[in-house]
Amino acid sequence: MKKKSLIIDEKTRKRNKFIAKLIITIALLILCIVTIVNIIGIYKVNSEFSSYIDELARLNSKTVFSIDRIYLYSSADATSNETTKPVWDLNVSQFTDIAIYINNRAENGVNYENTIKELTISNVKFNNLQSGTPSLYYKNVNDFAKLTNIEENRINDSLEFNIVNSGDADYTKPVIYSNCQNPITLEYVNTNMEEDTIISDISTPLTYDGSLLKKAGILLSQMECTISFTITIVNNYNQKFVATVYIDIPLEDSMSSTSIYDGKLIKNIENTNLVKFIRVE
Repeated sequence: MKKKSLIIDEKTRKRNKFIAKLIITIALLILCIVTIVNIIGIYKVNSEFSSYIDELARLNSKTVFSIDRIYLYSSADATSNETTKPVWDLNVSQFTDIAIYINNRAENGVNYENTIKELTISNVKFNNLQSGTPSLYYKNVNDFAKLTNIEENRINDSLEFNIVNSGDADYTKPVIYSNCQNPITLEYVNTNMEEDTIISDISTPLTYDGSLLKKAGILLSQMECTISFTITIVNNYNQKFVATVYIDIPLEDSMSSTSIYDGKLIKNIENTNLVKFIRVE
């Protein structure tokens, strides 16, 4: 019986050893298959990415549209609550009007490539703002340098511009000429920084401009903000171009030792290809 038991144990050990080897072999085989699949996947992704980069480079072998100038005007305004002297009770808003000039390389004339068929602004973001409620609006160029914040012109998800080929344009609505002869005009507004601001010094008349911010005790650091948004252009060849614009709201100028507290602050940014539009289709 003992010899028979030993034979059975030997068979069990051999069977267990075989099963263990089989499990290890299957595990190694699965690992090899997974590794090969991952390598093929990585190669495919790299190949597709390389092809995408090559195609992008081909599409952008020349610059068709770029932003070469951004003009900024910062100031403030307020709405007055019921006046109870000897104080003024105000809701102060800081605003910055923005004019964006698109260069379409039309020195040798306009054509289907360098004229606009569609233009949209989307993906609006407000970064690093400490205080207030920020909004971005389309701005009637005829109202530039004064606060309007017309609710129907607020940019929520996106804003599509009307395209004008010739003749007069209605600037009360988002509009741009197809040959880029007028700038994109926008209005950034920051409200509710401090509601019901009490200004007790009524010895001098109030001036409704950036000086209100100083009288209201609103710090420049509270108003610092970088806005960003995406401009998408489709030209008359149905080619799509995209650019992301970043703008630091101007509040002070160290070169001239001036700030928005002085009433207004103007900043003119100019550079060839300041922001390039990338062709994606």
